[in-house]
Amino acid sequence: MGMPSRPLAAMAALLGAVLIALLPVAPASAAAATGWVRVAHLSPDTKQVDVTLSSLSGDTVLYKLSSVGYGAVSQYIKLPVGTYAIAMVPAGAPAGTTPVVKASVSVGQGKAETVAAVGLNKDLQTHVYSDALGSPASGSARVRVLQASTTHPTVTVKAGSTTVASSAKFATTSGYVDVPAGTVPVTMTSGSTSRTMNVSLPAGSVHTLFVLDTSSHGLTVSTVLDSSAAAVTPTGSIDTGAGGLAGPVGLAPVAAGLAALAALGAAGAGALLARRRTADLPTR
Repeated sequence: MGMPSRPLAAMAALLGAVLIALLPVAPASAAAATGWVRVAHLSPDTKQVDVTLSSLSGDTVLYKLSSVGYGAVSQYIKLPVGTYAIAMVPAGAPAGTTPVVKASVSVGQGKAETVAAVGLNKDLQTHVYSDALGSPASGSARVRVLQASTTHPTVTVKAGSTTVASSAKFATTSGYVDVPAGTVPVTMTSGSTSRTMNVSLPAGSVHTLFVLDTSSHGLTVSTVLDSSAAAVTPTGSIDTGAGGLAGPVGLAPVAAGLAALAALGAAGAGALLARRRTADLPTR
């Protein structure tokens, strides 16, 4: 059997090395000096907004989320420990527009925070909620309630037979509780208003149940993943379908593109080498 061409093998190795070298590499200590932040739009009469997360001075925009609608919760943004400024302006507004929401958030080592705009537009408030990272007991999921309904002053929420929040007041969160994993009926009750919705709570996952208003002044729940046993870092999701979230501004999209290119280059080089090896096989 003949050997593959040395120039071809060298080219494949060089291509892989160059592409890998272009990928951003996090320092080994990064995990010990970072935390996570996500943003939630929980104001039913506030139109879609663009969200920016900046250095505290506001001079450097680190992330931008576009056309975020009511009920939308961003994915977690991993950041170095420190304090950051968050601003929301009407979607598509020109630079310099006065934000409808301004807030600051401190990122702690290994901590996760949710920054939420809650309430009606005329009384818009911002709140920062600390999220859980620990795993529930085996075979269980862990849940809490964030009560963001503007039409029901207090709401009681049960997940199956477990009361997660009792008469929860507006803009407050309950503590986390463990419930049996699986498809779980979540019942929201406020006075004579009651609604039950089935939600999926996989084993090992941690969720926040966002209690929101419907257009008919009823109640609904959006189940958002805080963390999962399968993930090293917290993972956010958007379950309401209201508003879109653009990817973070920075190197993440570039890194993804380079990673795909590296994989494509490696696959292409492998295919070329495979074809060469096949050509070198003796015929029978």
